[in-house]
Amino acid sequence: MKLCSTKNEQLTNALSKSVSTLIGTRKNIPISFSGGIDSYIIAALTKKHSNPILYTIGDFTSKDVIYSKIASKTLECPLKIINLTNENIENAIKNTIKLIGRKNSLNILIATSFYLIAERISKDGFDVCLSGQGADELFFGYDKYRRALAEGRNPNDLRNKDLMELKDLLLNREYKIFDNFNLKFLSPFFDDEVKKIGIQIEREHNLIDANDDLRKHTLRKIACDLGAPPEIVSRKKKAFQYGSGILQNIRNMSKEKGLPPSLNAYLEYVKK
Repeated sequence: MKLCSTKNEQLTNALSKSVSTLIGTRKNIPISFSGGIDSYIIAALTKKHSNPILYTIGDFTSKDVIYSKIASKTLECPLKIINLTNENIENAIKNTIKLIGRKNSLNILIATSFYLIAERISKDGFDVCLSGQGADELFFGYDKYRRALAEGRNPNDLRNKDLMELKDLLLNREYKIFDNFNLKFLSPFFDDEVKKIGIQIEREHNLIDANDDLRKHTLRKIACDLGAPPEIVSRKKKAFQYGSGILQNIRNMSKEKGLPPSLNAYLEYVKK
């Protein structure tokens, strides 16, 4: 099912306008970058107004780094890779727990990743960070929406619930992390006009059916129009903790300490 070109153009224009507003007069803009279509779109639109600098965490084997290198070359933007080490991961986990609490292991993991990015961006002298956060909720990016459809539930209800809860999630996770480094965490996908247009786009244009492993087809078309190579356009959604490799790093660290190779086991060790 093809998306109306007018709606596609409206969304691109709204995203571009939001990017321009968020950037202001800054000549260089750091972007939390995963090598996926969301952050590619943000970087490509940023390039029309400023000079994007891409920040990715991982090592030479992580998918995010591999795809970020491809995107960086296509965009002709500098890429800064934040290498994961046992030392910086453990330090980030400890500080993250101090900032957001101990309750949710997955939130600690995601926030730890952002801690490492925020720490590096702050050291490089910036006061903001652009991100593609919010795109997965708005355009049915998560596999849970496909599973809901497969189970006979309405994925729109789940998506709308996630959108309503997103602000509180960010306030208790990303915003706390970036505020700690005196950085503003910004995303064009939080823009009211972008959200309005995104919600108006029928689910079928992003999540085609219960077998749709790609999803977010609206954004894939926009990324393609903005010059993204096929590898980026067709890349499947990969959760931050898997794409960066940080979860596997933590499992290995836990095993090295004689603990079960799991996130929870290592977090319990750190919390003590």
